[in-house]
Amino acid sequence: MKISERGEFGLIRSIRMLLERPEEGLVCGAGDDAAVFRGGRGELFAYTADALVEGVHFDLRYTSWHSLGYKALAVNLSDLASMGGGGLSYALVVLGLRGDEETAWIEEMYRGMLECGRRYSCRLAGGDVVRSPGETFLSISLVGVLPEGRFLSRGAALPGQVILVTGTLGDSYLGMRWLKQGGDADNHCARRHLYPHPRLREGRAAVRGGAAAAIDISDGLLRDLGHICEESGVGAEIRMADIPVSEEARRVAHGLGLDPMEAALHGGEDYELLLTAPPELAHRLAGALPAKPIGRIREEPGVSVLDLEGAEVAITRTGYEHFGGE
Repeated sequence: MKISERGEFGLIRSIRMLLERPEEGLVCGAGDDAAVFRGGRGELFAYTADALVEGVHFDLRYTSWHSLGYKALAVNLSDLASMGGGGLSYALVVLGLRGDEETAWIEEMYRGMLECGRRYSCRLAGGDVVRSPGETFLSISLVGVLPEGRFLSRGAALPGQVILVTGTLGDSYLGMRWLKQGGDADNHCARRHLYPHPRLREGRAAVRGGAAAAIDISDGLLRDLGHICEESGVGAEIRMADIPVSEEARRVAHGLGLDPMEAALHGGEDYELLLTAPPELAHRLAGALPAKPIGRIREEPGVSVLDLEGAEVAITRTGYEHFGGE
């Protein structure tokens, strides 16, 4: 079966079946936003990697080299945030270049990475440069500390827990659509797409506040909530009326002739945290992050969306997947 037929997540499941069981020092392996391993003195570290490929993850017609560098590091830091990490982290950068790029462009990309690193206490520690026969790409590997001595995972959701989300949803997708149609970058949604904000502080607060499961929203709310449900062996129910959408997103969506709620449900790259927590902790956690309750975890499999009257809404798609497929 071809990868395009099996799909990105079908391929990932096949790879996971081939991987060996975690060794003693590897606390959490494949299946989460980051792997977790235990250091020699008992401390916990998270290790993650992400790649951005021209024409797939970014378009240089509306993405500056500075914002590309910033975003490349930010999306890795978002994986660290979803595990409850923070504090000092270190990154290695691999660049794939055709050779016709200007040196000044790559320097500007590194300035973007350095700005993001200074803001979120991440140091660039080296990497590699290779020739790419096609598109420009960059891949970043990052290791960071889990300062609370424990971590959040996709597989810890239980029936009855409350589902919460930080920030607002749909901004980045609408920003991308705005930029594609020639809109300027000095716009709330465009900035959310070009310069995402990894929720490191909120991830640490979620661990301290007793959150159970977590994921960062990169592929869309419904797709990423589905990942939590799959890893935890549960289902979920969310209320459309409670999904947070910014006024800026509503204005941009109106101008583009799009539905802001569709963007919030299916659009990706907001890099907000999607969390679950026991009901007795959810209210306090919502205030501490801050985050908004949007639904509950249930025993029945699958993800349901309820409209204003409490009726289930038909779902025709769930979010972004690289290869389609199953």
